[in-house]
Amino acid sequence: MKLADENIRKQALEPDQSFIVQAPAGSGKTELLIQRYLKLLGLANYPEEILAMTFTRKAAAEMKERVFTALTQAQTRERPEQAHARFTWELAKKVLEQNKTLQWNLLDNPARLRIVTIDSFCSSLTRRMPLLSRMGAELNIQENAKSLY
Repeated sequence: MKLADENIRKQALEPDQSFIVQAPAGSGKTELLIQRYLKLLGLANYPEEILAMTFTRKAAAEMKERVFTALTQAQTRERPEQAHARFTWELAKKVLEQNKTLQWNLLDNPARLRIVTIDSFCSSLTRRMPLLSRMGAELNIQENAKSLY
């Protein structure tokens, strides 16, 4: 069965274009983002070159888990029948080829997948450049910033 927005979904996977994905819950947004991440990973020299940012820790953890699951399934399972699952599987297969060729060891070291929150990304930048950022070395993300104001 072909999705009504299949052509737009394929365009969203093009690495030379940017997209905003807006859709209701359960419409496949996360799957599309995972596919884009896998496609970019399949083109990378190092997995750390590809960065995915989310707003929440929960979303980052879910996305990382789903990417890792896609890679594991591409290694251990046969090609799926469903078109969207098959496409994800094929992208993950390509990443596994890149993983083997370039000796990334992603399945043994999933921490190399850079899927983070916006806050943690910004925090990592300021930790790498404490003098330039004028933030010092010790930074913590505050869940409730009221006392800081």
